[in-house]
Amino acid sequence: MELITWIDSYSVGSEKLDGQHKRILAMINSLGEAMLAGNERAALMKIFSDLAGYAKTHFKEEEKLLEERNYPGLSEHRERHAELNRRLADYYRTFYTEKKPQTTEVMDFLQHWLFDHILEEDMRYRNFITDKNVPR
Repeated sequence: MELITWIDSYSVGSEKLDGQHKRILAMINSLGEAMLAGNERAALMKIFSDLAGYAKTHFKEEEKLLEERNYPGLSEHRERHAELNRRLADYYRTFYTEKKPQTTEVMDFLQHWLFDHILEEDMRYRNFITDKNVPR
């Protein structure tokens, strides 16, 4: 059962970045299913494993594209990525040092990443990716 379904209006105008953003959506759905099944710890282990490499690669590729497009908000966008990385590291550290899974907190974090970062912050650069008239 999908908690959230990808719709075209979520697109930032790049197939590659959209595909990467869909991974966050899949992680939310996976964690939601695991919560319903009572299998959160295993799901969190998988999500943390996936996120470790995903975030680094995704942020690097997204920032490179924005730099190529001379996106004026790149500096602030990099700061947002750094904050997401710090929060992710905190959750990761806590997961391996505490007995109780922080499923709700991680779900909130992933949903924040999707709804606040991708669907608000990332949408600000959409025209810089799709508009042929934007100087490169």
